[in-house]
Amino acid sequence: MAQMGKNIIRYNIFSRLLEGLKLFVFLIKDYWSGVYRKVPYWSFAVILFMILYVINPFDLIPDYIFGIGQIDDVLILILCLYLLEKDLHKYQEWNMNNTSQEK
Repeated sequence: MAQMGKNIIRYNIFSRLLEGLKLFVFLIKDYWSGVYRKVPYWSFAVILFMILYVINPFDLIPDYIFGIGQIDDVLILILCLYLLEKDLHKYQEWNMNNTSQEK
């Protein structure tokens, strides 16, 4: 029974990460196209940090160590999505309202 609880927790974290990343991509697309502009400047700083850290080969744990080297990248992604979560929820609400009005 305890193992099932751990799997649910892992799935929840993994699914939240994937949903957050998907929403993040849509937010960037809408911002870039000029449709949605309600993103604070500090959010851009977080986004820039996240992108630079993930693509930079010089991390806390080097990326060439397969499997282990990506752990710090995933932790940075999780931290940045956590910091952006409030803005992502605002965007999601805005997107749902605008999508329902178009139908």
